[in-house]
Amino acid sequence: MTTHSLFLLLMNLIALRYYATTTEALATTSSRIAVIGGGASGIFAAIAAAQNGHNVTVLEAAAKTLTKVQISGGGRCNVMHNASRPVPDLLQQYPRGQRELQGLFQKRFRPEECRAWFEQHGVALKTEADGRMFPVTDSSQTVMDALLQAAAQARVKIRTRCRVQTLHKPNNDQPFFVSVVDKSVSDDGVVSECYDAVILATGSMPLGYQLAESVGHSLVKTVPSLFTLNADEAVRPGGVLHGLSGVSVPLGRVSYWPPNTEPVRKKVLHEQEGPLLITHYGLSGPAALRVSAFGARTLAEHSYKGTLKIHWAPSFGSSVEDIFDQLWSMTTSNPRKTISTVCPLIRADPVTGTVTTAIPRRLWSALVQAAGVDEAAVWGGVSKKVVRQLAMQVAECPITMTNKGTFKEEFVTAGGVPLKEIDMTRMESKVCPGLFLCGEVINVDGVTGGFNFLNAWGTGYVAGNAVGESIRQAA
Repeated sequence: MTTHSLFLLLMNLIALRYYATTTEALATTSSRIAVIGGGASGIFAAIAAAQNGHNVTVLEAAAKTLTKVQISGGGRCNVMHNASRPVPDLLQQYPRGQRELQGLFQKRFRPEECRAWFEQHGVALKTEADGRMFPVTDSSQTVMDALLQAAAQARVKIRTRCRVQTLHKPNNDQPFFVSVVDKSVSDDGVVSECYDAVILATGSMPLGYQLAESVGHSLVKTVPSLFTLNADEAVRPGGVLHGLSGVSVPLGRVSYWPPNTEPVRKKVLHEQEGPLLITHYGLSGPAALRVSAFGARTLAEHSYKGTLKIHWAPSFGSSVEDIFDQLWSMTTSNPRKTISTVCPLIRADPVTGTVTTAIPRRLWSALVQAAGVDEAAVWGGVSKKVVRQLAMQVAECPITMTNKGTFKEEFVTAGGVPLKEIDMTRMESKVCPGLFLCGEVINVDGVTGGFNFLNAWGTGYVAGNAVGESIRQAA
């Protein structure tokens, strides 16, 4: 046994002796709860537990808490998604966890309750056209202030720069021993502390998975989710997307095929629709991010390479033939119009009546060029073959995916502690009684739009409220 191991054993024995002498007092007053992780879910769980009369300590390794809350939504904080949307619709936005979150959203912490919690704590929310909910101040600081104020009022103790090393529970009738590096407590920084229960809310940090494994949990392999799609055609001069950074379409369709797969519809693995944005490196926007979320494991298996087929205007017809018919009609209705400057796929705004093209002019011009159409060609001077090539660029534009991008604002992780090892009605471990898990450390993740925060608040709330009952049952 190493010197370090002996030291930790001694510290555990000292802590256990302290625990034994104070158990009766704790049973009649409050129990000691450790929340490992000071992110959205951890702070929310800590507030819920403390409001039930428990002595709650948040152990956060970083210099400050709620860092993801701060940067979410470009600094505005996308608190949640439209609370009035039917729960079945909300559940469809979770690639992993749909079935298991049903009871939480319908019974234990409904989206309407989540919205009410924030409004009762001074965070008035607004719902944008796409369903995302933000504070009316458009500032994440408003959300952070509300959470930290609620934590302070509940007497939650928050310790930052406090890194947990190990988590140990000898048996079910003994406390948790938490080895912590905290130089504000001891000279060498290593202390062993006793807690009646532990809430693990470490997000996607490797430490959280290590701690879960150390008490007997298995893990679903973690892979990135919610990332942008890098494309050769965006960075290569002459590529159809090159020089179009910032161009977007209100509704596009992205389909993914792995390398060496014949791109026919019956073999498409992942296909999503939504707004689409061209970047310097490839594709972003909800449609691209949804492909990365629902296809997270497939994309990882193929090293983030393959073929993307883009439909730039699916509302005008699903197939190449649908688009061809509309383009070909221009050869008789507007034969003298220049193809490169006139896109016939137009729509009228239902409110203002303003007429716009479905495909922005710069993108349309690039598609015309990629189809091999002469810049000066007119609609009445081209063959069916040429028009069909253009229709293919609109409905099945081939893009070579070269890698995943880094979209730090929304980036989440798929995988983690298997949901079958968790009592989802309480967020308590089935493997290690007294351990609760919430947020991204478990195998739940959602698409962009406030769904991951909705999971964080909900699972944190349930864990924080259930922890006291677990301690009473153990006693």
